[in-house]
Amino acid sequence: MKIWLVAITTLTVAHISAPLPAADKLPAFNSVRTAGPDFAVQGEYVGTVGSTYPIGIQLIALGGGKFEGIIHGGGLPGAGWDGKTRFYLRGERDGRTTRLEGVHGERLRFVNRNFEAVIQDGQLSGRALMFLNHVKNPTCLCRRVLRTSPTLSKKPPAGAVVLFDGSSTDAWAGGKIVDDRLLAEGTKTKRLLRNYHLHLEFRTPFMPTARGMQRGNSGVYLQELWEVQVIDSFGWTTENQKYERLSHVGRCGGMHELVMPAVNMCLPPLSWQTFDIDHTAATVDENGRTKTPAILSVRHNGVLIHDRLILPPTPASATTLPHRNHLPGRLYLQQHGNPVRYRNIWIVER
Repeated sequence: MKIWLVAITTLTVAHISAPLPAADKLPAFNSVRTAGPDFAVQGEYVGTVGSTYPIGIQLIALGGGKFEGIIHGGGLPGAGWDGKTRFYLRGERDGRTTRLEGVHGERLRFVNRNFEAVIQDGQLSGRALMFLNHVKNPTCLCRRVLRTSPTLSKKPPAGAVVLFDGSSTDAWAGGKIVDDRLLAEGTKTKRLLRNYHLHLEFRTPFMPTARGMQRGNSGVYLQELWEVQVIDSFGWTTENQKYERLSHVGRCGGMHELVMPAVNMCLPPLSWQTFDIDHTAATVDENGRTKTPAILSVRHNGVLIHDRLILPPTPASATTLPHRNHLPGRLYLQQHGNPVRYRNIWIVER
């Protein structure tokens, strides 16, 4: 399969804002075997321009042979990207060939020939003229990679409480084992939790025709108050996902309606990903006034995305509730109509 790519500086969002079916009516694939040919193309590519300047490319499947993507200067997010240099791609597969064309301007859709490349058999080759300020030779060579979290399959330490290991749902209210020893979304722990380290692994489905918050949506609620967002935000930026006002905090790992992650560390759909979360509840005095606030740190796929984040007394999504972030609460894996899967969940209480 060949894929032609070219760059764009800013993406139009017309295809994102069009009315879409309900999330549970959109195709969702939980198996690589049934995901189709676009799945084999979407993903991450790493390599160099001019044999020296490193780049990372994230290519997003949109269904029907259509793609969008981002070129990151320096490498992939969390693995070399300089945090500022990026260029956008668009493309469409025609039979065995996919063309990704460059566009300049949000609605103009005219070709910008700064970047053209072909992907075949997991290898990308082409020319990237936008990096001539770094190299003299614009030749671009990349290969498709499958990154994994450094904490994937991490074993619970001595003294940990195992909440799910694939053998039973005894620790969960309404828990359901599906897809060969995986935990389905839409369940709460029976145990009340307050101060702890949590390790959790999740996998979003491949939903190429879904857009925005319909794309692999779930969430990990702490104390039944704070949602650490679970969603397929692979490759999202504020430029290519202007589908709603809160798109910048709706990324995977973001604290819903509060703050975005420091880095969008979301891996491609059907990749197993990790959250390693440290949660400390608030404390109050004898009159119920806050003495110390609730504090949260989160590592997504091994990268620190929230560093001792101070949580306000009540989340914006629960303003009708009394301030209760000093009380223990359940861990809730949100049901949002998409088949998100979980495994290897354990905590160390403090």
